[in-house]
Amino acid sequence: MLKESVNGQPLVYLDSAAPTQRPREVVDALSKFYLRDNANPAKSLHTLASRSAAAYDAARAKVARFLNARGPEEIVWTRGTTEAINLVAASWGGTNLGPGDEVLVTVSDHYSNLVPWQLATRRVNATLRVLDVSDDGYLRLDPLDALLSKRTKLVTFPHVSNVLGRINPARDICERAHRAGALVLVDAHSPSLISRSM
Repeated sequence: MLKESVNGQPLVYLDSAAPTQRPREVVDALSKFYLRDNANPAKSLHTLASRSAAAYDAARAKVARFLNARGPEEIVWTRGTTEAINLVAASWGGTNLGPGDEVLVTVSDHYSNLVPWQLATRRVNATLRVLDVSDDGYLRLDPLDALLSKRTKLVTFPHVSNVLGRINPARDICERAHRAGALVLVDAHSPSLISRSM
């Protein structure tokens, strides 16, 4: 698709927050699966289900290694970032947030990250704190340490803001949040990641 021309110009596709274009390798892998192994993953039902389960387990193990997770059981598949964030906000938020706890978001969050945390904090009478941006659209990191406290349970931010187009310093934000004892959820628009304090 990206080799096409539109109105005599090379196609440039920037709407990746919606359906992103798939590389040939992904399309080929999906086609191979649908043509050869398409079945619900189950190790003991029948041959196709067994092959599907093996591919499923291998993919979880590969992603776990890539993310430096403790094991494949930490990998949860979702259909996309929005579903993943809603799942984390409802499940983890419902279990781990309580009155007086805080969740730190940014003013540059997409609604798919902001709204689930607004709802999660409201349900349990927790506080939603907001990290602002500077006039040039970059996150203002100078007040970050002052916003973090022992009550901060989670810091969540977009790696790349689709609101402002800025790449946020994920490593720095994560390190500072972890030092304060908070978990971090990075809205990466391909898997959102929860990181643990090491």
